[in-house]
Amino acid sequence: MPIIEVTGVSKTYHDAASDRVVRTLDKVSIAAQENDFLILLGPSGCGKSTLLNIIAGLVPYDQDGGRVLVAGKPVTGPNPKLMAYMFQDPVLYPWRTVLKNVEFGLEAQDVDKAQRRERALKYLRLVGLEEFADAYPRQLSGGMAQRVALCRALALETDIILMDEPFAALDEQSRILLGDELVSIWRQVRRTIVFVTHSLTEAVYLGQRIAVFTARPGRIKLDIANDLPRPRAIGAAEFNQMVDRVWQQLKAESQAASASGKKAAREEILLPKE
Repeated sequence: MPIIEVTGVSKTYHDAASDRVVRTLDKVSIAAQENDFLILLGPSGCGKSTLLNIIAGLVPYDQDGGRVLVAGKPVTGPNPKLMAYMFQDPVLYPWRTVLKNVEFGLEAQDVDKAQRRERALKYLRLVGLEEFADAYPRQLSGGMAQRVALCRALALETDIILMDEPFAALDEQSRILLGDELVSIWRQVRRTIVFVTHSLTEAVYLGQRIAVFTARPGRIKLDIANDLPRPRAIGAAEFNQMVDRVWQQLKAESQAASASGKKAAREEILLPKE
């Protein structure tokens, strides 16, 4: 049985100010197995992040027959014991040390002090930040801050990690290095990862499966198995072939999203931020 199962899920927003209705997702169905590394890829506004938030229990979906099951149970709200969430921004508390930032979610779950410290240090060690355990966020680079955020999500030791463009704000080199660390950890600890990105290269570099979305309203256009051997070499012939294959599916949707965005701007439609 899939650990995540989304069946016929839609999401509609109503803008009370303009009395306009915007359908972000339309009858989306997708599943993830244990230890899957599933990429959600699509043009801006297609509902990728909305779907991630629905899976996380942060956003309700339309009650029109769709359903979301996680570990075989309906999602009715956030479940931090089963799912960790990593945002685009690190969202570190500036008054807490690196170690205490990683421990934060464990404190909320009443994990005892010794176990919190042991877990936090274990994951800081995995990303090469153990020596910065007593540093504060202001003393970290952007890439280091994201490593801390990754450790905070991993330290919860949930079966599922949801990641919403976590490396988008980083330079290309940092994205690749963090991606390498994420894949290495994923292969060691065996978690299910659902990862939202706009980047074709990142999708092919990281993902075991790539779900390509249509333009809004988002639907799953194609679910592509990515069987490239690891470690993957960016720029290698087989890598470029997979990027091109994914791009052929995404290109028309990106063009449609761009045309829709221009039309919306002309009509001054207020759309929800994905």
